[in-house]
Amino acid sequence: MENSVGEVKIKDTRFKILTGITIAFSLALIFRLFYLQVFQYKTITQRAQYSTSRISILSAPRGIIYDKNGKILATNKQAISVIVYPNKLKSQKERIDAYNKLTKILKHAPSKLKQTLLKMPDDAPLPIRLQSNISIEEAIQIIEKQHLLTGINIQEEPIRFYPNGSLAAHVLGYIAQIDERELSQRPDRKLGDHVGKYGIEKLFDDLLRGSDGKTIVEVNRFGKPIDPDYKHAVIHMEPQAGKNIYLTIDLDLQKAAEEALKQTGTSSSVIAVDPNTGEVLALASYPNFDPNIFTKPLSFSTWKNLVAKKAFLNRAILSYVPGSIWKPITLITALDSMVVLPNEKFKVSEAIYLGNTRFGDWTSKTGILSLEECLAWSRDTAFYQMGRRLTPEQIKKWGVRLGGGRKTGIELLGEEKGIVPDEKWKKKNYGEPWYPGNTLHYSIGQSFLLVTPTQAARIYSGIATGSRVPKLHLVKKVDKYLKQNDPPETFKIDQELLKVVKDGLEMCVDSGTGGASKLQSIKLAGKTGSAEVPGTGKTHGWFAAYGPADKPEIVVVAIAEKAGHGGTIAAPIAKKVFEEYFKNRILASNTNKKL
Repeated sequence: MENSVGEVKIKDTRFKILTGITIAFSLALIFRLFYLQVFQYKTITQRAQYSTSRISILSAPRGIIYDKNGKILATNKQAISVIVYPNKLKSQKERIDAYNKLTKILKHAPSKLKQTLLKMPDDAPLPIRLQSNISIEEAIQIIEKQHLLTGINIQEEPIRFYPNGSLAAHVLGYIAQIDERELSQRPDRKLGDHVGKYGIEKLFDDLLRGSDGKTIVEVNRFGKPIDPDYKHAVIHMEPQAGKNIYLTIDLDLQKAAEEALKQTGTSSSVIAVDPNTGEVLALASYPNFDPNIFTKPLSFSTWKNLVAKKAFLNRAILSYVPGSIWKPITLITALDSMVVLPNEKFKVSEAIYLGNTRFGDWTSKTGILSLEECLAWSRDTAFYQMGRRLTPEQIKKWGVRLGGGRKTGIELLGEEKGIVPDEKWKKKNYGEPWYPGNTLHYSIGQSFLLVTPTQAARIYSGIATGSRVPKLHLVKKVDKYLKQNDPPETFKIDQELLKVVKDGLEMCVDSGTGGASKLQSIKLAGKTGSAEVPGTGKTHGWFAAYGPADKPEIVVVAIAEKAGHGGTIAAPIAKKVFEEYFKNRILASNTNKKL
């Protein structure tokens, strides 16, 4: 009896255990089904869709970049690209095999193509661009060998096109495939995407890029499209074009600026701005590059050549010793500080001495000159004498007030800050006191001073207007919306004192060192500069000017690296820009003279 009862208990226990296990498995299954159908529904649906679909990305055309008059600077054209579906090539062996086959078809198959194939995610269902802008012949070969190129296809897409070639390259920049560093910083992008790499293209990439669309074609188990009449066979999402950007650049003026630089054959730059608004009308740097070359794989030799000649340096935003174009600031400082009177004259000579140290002039001619004449003829010995009456802090105050030592606001990456030094700066950076001789060098634009051409454009805009230093800007509007720019900075100075400086700048062009920039019918005001490059025995040639002198509309600053006197090369560069800007008025003046 006891055995019978024990057996019943054992059976009952076993039944309960089995029942518990069954219930547990059932609950786990129900939970799993619930999890998959509710929480994983979207993922599973996408996987199912991707496994029965062929997806094509419809690349969005980038926004068009225009000049201030609506002329096209950067647009798009249709091209053919090679794409890959990563989930069709999962093993390394398959990917290497695909690369080897593509290298026999593509004329230019860079190592980046191989890197993209090897580093793309295994299960990515969306196609990745391998190479853009391939030839029709290459595309035909890929189509013909489709059966041997698993996961490889071609597609049409818009690519960037710069109709003016290298014109304004340092402003516009270029686009190319995203690299690993950029990819890690931009999770919204994927391998193979094109991004802005330089200039406006880079800084405004998010606005210009637009939103890609896609076409999803459902396929049968053989990979063939389902009957197009079937209402769910095709899903089509149109791409959204990027926003258009209108720059302040004037295309015709830009052409004149670049042609002027090219003719000199020197490493140089020129910038033209509206002193009243800060609009950059032209900005050129030479040597330059053609941004169209980046729409195809770039050969190593081409890249090496561009790097060797420093074609990617935008010299308009690099800092240089300014030399004599700084002298108007020294004169403004001396007049405003009342250490020099407006009618004072200085004796100029071959050199002056500070203790046993000789401070030479650029010419040995002697004489007694007015302040205007000292500026017009850039007499160093006169400015040394002014410097002996000034402190570095006084010079710095006006240098910074007019825009030195600060970024200009221009929408370009890489603009240098420059240096406007004083005693504290030298102590901090050199661990040395400021010597009186430093101030003398400071007064003629040498010493530790560094200024960018863009900063020089602000400085001369301040002098030209007499009260305002505009922030520089390149972007006028985005689509229909005007870009909000910072208001100009203002300063106060006795206009009678400033007139001494302005008259000296006019005299510089009329009869002084800037005569090579003189126009027949438009009066200009400007200053040449020959800045010594330490350790080279050479000088950077500068010229900064504005016109018309009585009612300024344009400021032009030119620099030619290690090219000698500013009046020899830089002034003629600026003259060609002025001539283009004032061409209608010059033509009208010549016509009236003939009549």
